[in-house]
Amino acid sequence: MGAMMALVLAMALAIAGPDAARDLALRLDGAWDNGAQVEADSARPHLHVRHVAFESEAADGALVYAELRVGGPQGELYRQRVYGFSALGASSGIRMAVYELAEPEQIAGADAARLSSLSYDDMVRFDPGCDFNWRPDSAVWIGEMHDGACRITSQRSGVDMIINAEFTIGDDRFTHSESGRNAETGAAIFEPPGGVPNIYDRVDQ
Repeated sequence: MGAMMALVLAMALAIAGPDAARDLALRLDGAWDNGAQVEADSARPHLHVRHVAFESEAADGALVYAELRVGGPQGELYRQRVYGFSALGASSGIRMAVYELAEPEQIAGADAARLSSLSYDDMVRFDPGCDFNWRPDSAVWIGEMHDGACRITSQRSGVDMIINAEFTIGDDRFTHSESGRNAETGAAIFEPPGGVPNIYDRVDQ
């Protein structure tokens, strides 16, 4: 897809009709890998993400299952999430809710048919403060949390943290960065290597 065509698509999706959230979710569907970035920076971990778009009565909106592995396609399973995309109206963009899975080990490697059988009890809603708000920007979509809204307690340290994160979705590439700071002191706890987002290119499954 050329830059002009991508811009037209972004403008069309900005009119958040009933299919806008689904169209955005489908742009994520597939397998993604940051291998090219790792070749240029060997200190960066090799990350592989599998996204599966699906439909279910378990949650509102267009749903995407996200499975992140560290070490490539056969690497260690590090994180599983479900994203729920919902259009907010003609000029308000798209919101993405984030869910954990009650029994993630039962869902690893699942296809759309298996995911469609999820029930309400299978998914655990993150605090709405951790939702992403999406807007079109030229040939990409940008999704961000409201700064200071997403607060979690670290399971490892027990420290209360403020989480910030940003996605972009473009032509056969998406980026993701996530950082955390101490909610009391403001001190940085973690961030992407060198402050540079992870860059994922679309690859074969």
